[in-house]
Amino acid sequence: MTTESNVKTAAEKVKSFAMGFIGSMFVALGFSYFSEQSSYRIPRILLPVYEFLGNIGLAIGLLILGAALLYAAYAKFKNNGGRPAVILIVLPLFLVFSFVITKWTENGSKVKEKQQISGNKDNTNKEISRPKLDHEKANAYLDQLELLVDKMTKAKELKDDTAFKTLEAEYFEQMNQLADIIPQLSKTDKYADFAHYNAQLAQKINQMRGIE
Repeated sequence: MTTESNVKTAAEKVKSFAMGFIGSMFVALGFSYFSEQSSYRIPRILLPVYEFLGNIGLAIGLLILGAALLYAAYAKFKNNGGRPAVILIVLPLFLVFSFVITKWTENGSKVKEKQQISGNKDNTNKEISRPKLDHEKANAYLDQLELLVDKMTKAKELKDDTAFKTLEAEYFEQMNQLADIIPQLSKTDKYADFAHYNAQLAQKINQMRGIE
């Protein structure tokens, strides 16, 4: 054999290892995708399968594709003068490694999701303190809105629908004051604090109204 043919044969053997590794990853992902995931790594060729059959179809498709690549890797290595015993040792090692990587990635994603959910809950439940404003109308507006929240809360607890509807109408009327307050307050560095606190009070009211 010439040097050129030796290089070509070696390159084909390297390709067979690459095919084997990719195939093993597909097999590992296929087994993990039988259970629903928050996200999927989908080969382009299997995208229609996922769209029509969901994660189960994707899992089966990955297993078939992975098995085909593993067989192709074995055949390519053997046809290029490789010892079958070598590839039969390497491919199972690839499979074990792929399962470990897939499991590790899956666990990492779950931990990250839990942290994000926990962080979102903390941000949602965190009460924003009322800002100190040098704006008479804005302070008066917040005084009225805080009082309105208290009254609506009591009406809700007492299941007094008539009183609640009256307070709801007052809330809509009070919101008209923002047309005068926002243009002036937006020119100051306290506008963001006012907007956040106002949004917090509005959210409480909307929750009582059954909107959020």
